[in-house]
Amino acid sequence: LHPDAQRVCACVYMLLAAAIPLGLSLSPPATSASALSTRDACLLFGALAEPLVHLDPEVGACCHSACSDCEWRLPDGGYRFDVLKATKPKWVPCYLRRDFGDERGCHEPRWASALFPGGGEVTRAQFGEALAGLGFEMPMGPRGSVGADGGMPESAADALWAWLAGDGDALTPEGARTRLQAMAEDPQAEGAVGEGPDHLVWKEFAKALGAKPFEMIV
Repeated sequence: LHPDAQRVCACVYMLLAAAIPLGLSLSPPATSASALSTRDACLLFGALAEPLVHLDPEVGACCHSACSDCEWRLPDGGYRFDVLKATKPKWVPCYLRRDFGDERGCHEPRWASALFPGGGEVTRAQFGEALAGLGFEMPMGPRGSVGADGGMPESAADALWAWLAGDGDALTPEGARTRLQAMAEDPQAEGAVGEGPDHLVWKEFAKALGAKPFEMIV
């Protein structure tokens, strides 16, 4: 070895030799492989998700058939939609209320009305009680199937509260919406009406909570 390289190796050896007696870790910091089980994440998503989201009220009548000459088609090939519907719960809406002021109606997400019944802040205890009362329907996205016979695990409620409120003692509807939007793949997206991401799908929700979205639930 070149003399300079030999000196570097000697210094590294001396540092390692000094670290071991002191009990210092020579490994990189450990990271949690999964903060929440896929099953528990599914229980949360199935409690919060809906088969309906309201998007852009300015979009007129649309057959939602992806027509190539649709007036609501975007330059990148996508489409502007007013309302999206599915046969099973698919999205967690990331808004508190959207009123189209016409026959399409007003939509207030289940999570917003159930977790914040008075429109104000809630404590951790109130949040847990309301979350348990939301019920569960198997949503679109997770692989496998889950029964909710055992109710909502406390560990799942804890994980969701930690994401939404952190170490806080209370949570507001606006705070919850902001933190849900932070789960989106593109948290900076303007959304349909410029208020940020409009909704979450399973993959985004699960990954944000540290669960494995593609793991089979058995």
